[in-house]
Amino acid sequence: MKTNCCELLLSFLLAFAIITNALLGGAAASDAVLDLSGEPMQVTDYYYIEDPLFRPRRVVTLVSGGNETCPLDVGPRIQLVGGIPARISPVNSDDGVVRESTDLNIKFVWVPPCAQSGVWNVQYDEESEEYFVRVGGVEGNPDCETITNWFKIEKLGDYYKLVFCPSVCNNHYCNAICKDVGRDSEGRFVLSDTPYLIRFRKFELLKSKISYQY
Repeated sequence: MKTNCCELLLSFLLAFAIITNALLGGAAASDAVLDLSGEPMQVTDYYYIEDPLFRPRRVVTLVSGGNETCPLDVGPRIQLVGGIPARISPVNSDDGVVRESTDLNIKFVWVPPCAQSGVWNVQYDEESEEYFVRVGGVEGNPDCETITNWFKIEKLGDYYKLVFCPSVCNNHYCNAICKDVGRDSEGRFVLSDTPYLIRFRKFELLKSKISYQY
């Protein structure tokens, strides 16, 4: 009788361990974000962020907002060739692949001298009561103090969208909002309920060039 009880208990513990592992530690990794060629995006590469539907070509770049002389806002502009490529840096990437629904930094490889950095972040504008996507953020150091610098890439149909819904801070005082990245009437990226569709084209040094128009 004792043997049967021990065997029953052992079977129960084994089943519990398997289920727990499946729910917690055995979850599959998020899907890789694919570039225009269908290849998984790599953290060591650079990419143009493009509008997949608009013709002629529209690429995400630096734009000027209002009367600003220094272009610090991020948004799409018509540009037939070139553009400013960006590096996508996930908060964690054991295999060097950029994955969907993962906290990540986006950094332009070039910005004008008036910009503090090429890292995208979210800034609130009191006059318009809008949250704008701008450069000047801080790369890495995931915590509550850098929460405005983290975005996510999510699949939407055949393309992708950017989302601001950071999960790098577990403190409830962070009060992070969750919104898609959309486009305002002036062509600047803002947090919105209407996402702006994007795709990623790999920057190749011998075939591409960095250029800036605004």
